[in-house]
Amino acid sequence: MSVASLEKFNKQFEKEEPRLVSQLLQAEREGTFAFYIPSADKLDTATLIERVNSCLPKLVEIVRSPYIVLKSEYEQVRTELAGNLTPQGIQQTVKNPKLWKKQRDGSLRPEYVYAKNNEDEYNTYENRVIRSLIDKTVRFLKLPIDYAKDGVKNLYEAYFQSASLNKLDLIKLMDSDLFQDSDPQDFVDYKRLYYLRAKLNQLRSSDFYKIMSAFPAFAGRPEATNLFVHNPNYNACFKLWLFLDEFNAGLSLLTQDERRSVYCAFVSLAMISIYVKLGFRIVRDVAVGCIDRGFSLHGFALENGTFRVLLNSDADKIEVLVQCASVKTQQKTVIELHTDIAAPYGKNNQFVVSLYRTDYSDRTACVVPSNKNSLRDLESIVRCTVFELDADRDIYSKVCLVCGSNMLDDKDYFYRCEECGAVYSFLGPQKVWLNQFNVLSRGEEEK
Repeated sequence: MSVASLEKFNKQFEKEEPRLVSQLLQAEREGTFAFYIPSADKLDTATLIERVNSCLPKLVEIVRSPYIVLKSEYEQVRTELAGNLTPQGIQQTVKNPKLWKKQRDGSLRPEYVYAKNNEDEYNTYENRVIRSLIDKTVRFLKLPIDYAKDGVKNLYEAYFQSASLNKLDLIKLMDSDLFQDSDPQDFVDYKRLYYLRAKLNQLRSSDFYKIMSAFPAFAGRPEATNLFVHNPNYNACFKLWLFLDEFNAGLSLLTQDERRSVYCAFVSLAMISIYVKLGFRIVRDVAVGCIDRGFSLHGFALENGTFRVLLNSDADKIEVLVQCASVKTQQKTVIELHTDIAAPYGKNNQFVVSLYRTDYSDRTACVVPSNKNSLRDLESIVRCTVFELDADRDIYSKVCLVCGSNMLDDKDYFYRCEECGAVYSFLGPQKVWLNQFNVLSRGEEEK
């Protein structure tokens, strides 16, 4: 549940005075602030299940035998076929001279008459509400089902890219205690909610639902009509609608703009925390208050003995500028933040960090508070900006340390491999800063 865990991350900033980033990281070390949110706050699932389950038989009874009104219309039918003449029908027939024909004996008789036709009318206000209630409850149960399912661990949820990894890679990465974290009660709740939704979906195949689908769907808050007040079945459904509205209000879900702002804060602050754990110290701090309204960072700076890192972020991207005075060079990395599942992410930035699952590649990662392994993916992106390793300058100034090619272009401050595109700078005789490299593609490997 990525969105739910993001909501819980946001709640750590509610009713708090603005705090410096360094204070937030201190709170993280003390255990009073977290980037990893194992699961969202528990919903009152028992009450929800009880209310929907108790109303379901009454909803089924309405679908089987709904309240209908008798709709009467007068139609022109041939006189010999008319079976239900009423005073009103006779009056309308008398008033319409076109229906009368002169007989051979000179008399006038109606060839057609207005006969009363009675039909059952389903399209009432209350029935439109009931049909919308079925859809509303099915949609509503999705979030609680996801909450409950979040407590039942599985490999694909823990490792978003597991479907794209081979078994040997997966064994290297997998936490053997993963499945011990599953909550038995969450599994029980998940089963009950799943079966409830299945029963409600069955109602969508009923004649009542199909008939009512031909009419405009009800939207808004239903009014307490006489039928909703006095009929026990309709009254239970009316109360269920109000209960779902109140239950939904308690979830306090983020809007799209708030989600963008909170996600930017989560990724930016988590990256700073990772830099600090890698040995960097904050040299230009900022205060952070509410993060759900236009969060941004400008000129935030960290340093270690080798690099100076400047972070600038807004709702859609994070720019990381890494400067190295000893080799008189700098590297800029742009990380796109993707929070709108309906929109594709860009293709021009070095990395894409998404609130939702992404394609498997070396530039995209799904990073969410509820998944510890996704935070490790974010750490890998951070490490890519300041990736140091031991390597002999005498050798690797002539041979590419990534692909082994000798097609190196000496740019004075750095080397670029013409074969694979790797870029690196030497920080000393035995130390190299790998600025940029690409993984070996399958097509290149086969060559």
